[in-house]
Formats: sequence, C-alpha cells, structure tokens
Amino acid sequence: MSKTKVIIWGLGNVGRSAVRMLAERKNLFDLVAAVDVDPNKIGKDAGEVFDFDPVGVKVTDDIDAALKLDADMVLDFCPTEMDKKGTFMPSAIRLAKSLDAGKNVITTIPVYHCQDSQPEVYEFLNEHAKANNVAFVPFGLLPGDYASYMPLVIAGAMGRVDQISVQSGEDDWHNTSGWVDVFQYGADIDKYPKPDSDEDLLAKFIYAYYSSGVYEMADRIGLKYDEFKPQHEVFTAPMDLETIKGTVKKGTIYGHRFTMALYDNGKEVAALRYVHKVCHKKTPELPINNTIHLEGLPGPVNAEIDGLIPEREGYVTSAAPAVNLINSVMDAGKVGYVEACDLPVAIPAKLDKDQVKI
Repeated sequence: MSKTKVIIWGLGNVGRSAVRMLAERKNLFDLVAAVDVDPNKIGKDAGEVFDFDPVGVKVTDDIDAALKLDADMVLDFCPTEMDKKGTFMPSAIRLAKSLDAGKNVITTIPVYHCQDSQPEVYEFLNEHAKANNVAFVPFGLLPGDYASYMPLVIAGAMGRVDQISVQSGEDDWHNTSGWVDVFQYGADIDKYPKPDSDEDLLAKFIYAYYSSGVYEMADRIGLKYDEFKPQHEVFTAPMDLETIKGTVKKGTIYGHRFTMALYDNGKEVAALRYVHKVCHKKTPELPINNTIHLEGLPGPVNAEIDGLIPEREGYVTSAAPAVNLINSVMDAGKVGYVEACDLPVAIPAKLDKDQVKI
C-alpha cells in the first residue's frame, strides 16, 4: 500500500501533535512539507522544533512552494479568521489555496456543517474542491468529533431520538495560548459588555465557532426545530485563583458558560453547553461535565467521556481526529465539501511497530 503524502500547514499546538502522530506512523504517512510563519521554526527540522527526533523535513514559510510538491493531503491547522459579519470567509479563502493546488484538505478550522449558518462559505469551499477533484473535510474535536460525531454514533444504537444534548468545557488555568485572553479572566465584571448584547463579541465568536455541531446533530437525526437560542453567562471568582498567567482576584471574571440550543415550539431538541473557566478543582460550583445525553427509545441514554479535553496535551485530541481521518478520506474518493459522518468510520491509524513512540 502506498503512503499518503501529507503537508502540515500551521505548526502550533495542534500541529505539534500531528507531527508526532505522523512520525509514529511512517508506515502509512509521508510528511513532505511543514509550513509556518514563526521565524524561530523556519529552517529547522519539523520534529526538532518540538524537541522530537528529526523527521527529515525542514520548516518553510513558503506555502506556494510546498503546494507544488507531490502531496495528497494538507492538514490545515492555521488560526481561525473571521470577517466583520462573523463568518469564516477569510479562513475559507486561505483554505481554497490548497484545494486549488489539487490537494485534499482536512482542517480543524470550524467551517463545519455550515450549509445553513454560513452558506456562502459552504458554497465557496464546495465549488473549489469539486473544481479540482479533491475533498474538503472540516474535522477536529469540537465542533466535530465530540459534538457531533460521537453523539451521532451513540444515537445509532437507539430506535428513536427525541432530544440530544452535549456538555463539555475547558479549564484554562494552565493554558498559555494567546487566544485564551479573549475570556478576560481576572477582568472587572462591571466593565464587561452585557452578555449577548451587540458588544459581546466573545459570545458571537463562540456561537459562530461551535453552534454548527448542534445543527448537524438535529439535521442528521431528523429533529424538527424552529428557533436557535444562544445564551452567554459570565461568572465571578469566589476566591483568589492562581493561573499560569497570574492571579484571578475574587469577584473578577473566572468563567463563562455558553449554551447553543435548537427549539421546536419552545421545547429544546438539541443543545451544546460549553464552559470555559480557570481552576476547576477549586471551583466545582461551575461544573465542567463531559456528558452526552439522549432522550428517546430506549432512554434516557447518558455517556460520560473524560480525558478528551485534558489539562495537559489537550491539543492531541484536536489533531488526532484529523490524522485518523486521512485514510477514510483517501479511501472514499469523495470530492467537494465532505463531512466526516459521510465517510467510513474513523479508527486509529495503525502505529508503525518499527518507530519509537515520541
């Protein structure tokens, strides 16, 4: 069996995990290029920049040159970009560069099940992929694997589903990523915009990012809905909390809960509730419950899935769904905008027994 030739575009935390996974599976994958804009990484081996063993590929900032290489797949882990309307069209334009080069694309960018929510993004990517006879597949942990892929797989064991909801969250006390600053941990609650007001840009971003999973769960099950109702709740710290970025003082912002729900005649039929907070062990009163709940026949059905959003190495489960889906994408031979639920089920890509785990 020939190896799938892969380009990684974006060597941040998710890219780090993808490099490791590919290096441990040289029996299946051949990393042919690694692209990033970080001057501290350019010119260095893509493994060594993460203190892994060398993988034999130097990091470049020239995506155009990389896309001219013989490759089957681009794993795009670049940062999300939104326009003033709150859609991911800037990200879509960048993603199309790989499609136009005749490469299949798997990305964690949340241009996910956007047929209704962002139809212009869907049509743009679908047209570029079809024109070049390749597949565009958005898939990561969330939205994607955790919501809505796994809930739908569980629902497949039921005779009827009447309601479906997913709860999850992240404890950001240790997270050094710059994007975490959008949650304004430690900020004065009185200076924060009124939740769900026009000035609440954080809520608008979260809803644009995550709500697509709610729509896919309802659409694929066949649940009727007539209203999308989001809610943003902001919580203040009951005590001083120590984080990797400093102290979050008592009475300042330490947590957010975002609810994205679909309703039919006032009854909730599908929902995702997601919590971002710091220091969960000290503040369990704002819970992070990693649960999937289904009502129907039989029912209720509950699944608790812990560890997919761990305190350490959390980005593994963003990269892993993308890497593990490569074989399904290549084997299916589908073109255009393709969703993971329309592909053969994603199972772990087999480790190379001759490679040392890193």
